[in-house]
Amino acid sequence: MLPCEHYKTYTGPKLARVVLDTEDITENMSYVYGPDRNWQGCLWTFREAFGENSLNKHYRFEFKGEDDRDHWFHGFITDLDQYFNPPLATPMSQ
Repeated sequence: MLPCEHYKTYTGPKLARVVLDTEDITENMSYVYGPDRNWQGCLWTFREAFGENSLNKHYRFEFKGEDDRDHWFHGFITDLDQYFNPPLATPMSQ
């Protein structure tokens, strides 16, 4: 993990679902996303976030905003030591 100022002051939408290929990994990713919904103020490598067996797999994150809007992003893991840099969801009012 690498501390990151951008995430330390961020509070994201509620995590709804995370899928790695076809496996639901929401419970594991809830730890990474953290109780403050800010990735615990850190950047994580794909290895740290998704585990050793995640190479060459597709991931998809789904969130539910306080305004009931759906947010999502997805990607493909090609290097376990690369930092996973998830986007910051910003409410339309900001």
